[in-house]
Amino acid sequence: MVVLGHTQCGAVRATLEEAQQPVEHQSRNLRSIADRVRPSVEALLETELRQDLDALVGYAVRANVEVSVSHLRHGSEILERLTQEEGLMIVGAEYSLETGKVNFFDGNGRANS
Repeated sequence: MVVLGHTQCGAVRATLEEAQQPVEHQSRNLRSIADRVRPSVEALLETELRQDLDALVGYAVRANVEVSVSHLRHGSEILERLTQEEGLMIVGAEYSLETGKVNFFDGNGRANS
């Protein structure tokens, strides 16, 4: 099973932009998307990355994929059993809109060959 994020993700970018706005300026329409993405990217807003939106989005896309992979690996008895007993693999990957390439990575954000 592959959780595939992509570079320049609009949902991740919108979540990051919304999270940096005062609550009274946040969009109610974006809230349903942002509420799902925000937990996986919030910690990044406390780093120096917040000064560079493009870099922040890049790291946030990967963080969102990694959190989703973790939820799938550990949030379902069926998937856990299939992973342990049947060899199901749940991996993260990122599709580059620029190059058309997909890079797979392990749970630590490192690229796999």
